Amino acid sequence: MTEFPGNVEWVADLVPELNARLEPFRVDTEEVDDELIEIFIDEIRRLTADLEGGVLRNDAEAMRMAAHSIKGMGGTMGLPEISVLAQEIEIRVKDDRLAESKPLVDALANWLATFL
Repeated sequence: MTEFPGNVEWVADLVPELNARLEPFRVDTEEVDDELIEIFIDEIRRLTADLEGGVLRNDAEAMRMAAHSIKGMGGTMGLPEISVLAQEIEIRVKDDRLAESKPLVDALANWLATFL
């Protein structure tokens, strides 16, 4: 299995009570292979672009849908921190706090830049 570059410890600075929120997203990742990781990276790039576009257009529905998809993918890939981050974005969007989600979206995009 390929290891993801970088780490996701930075999420703790952005999400309140991160450690308490991780457990529902933890899964056994022994079966994650290199091909699945490549698919994940491509998909999370697309979804992060959707989030960034949603921020620019002030499009809550696009942001909610992208965050919801990322939330499901993170734990599956052994990155529950990414799931919690996406959950936090989704919560802020649902609470009509779109502007407050921008730093979270930016942080996710910066993390993805480590895959280049």
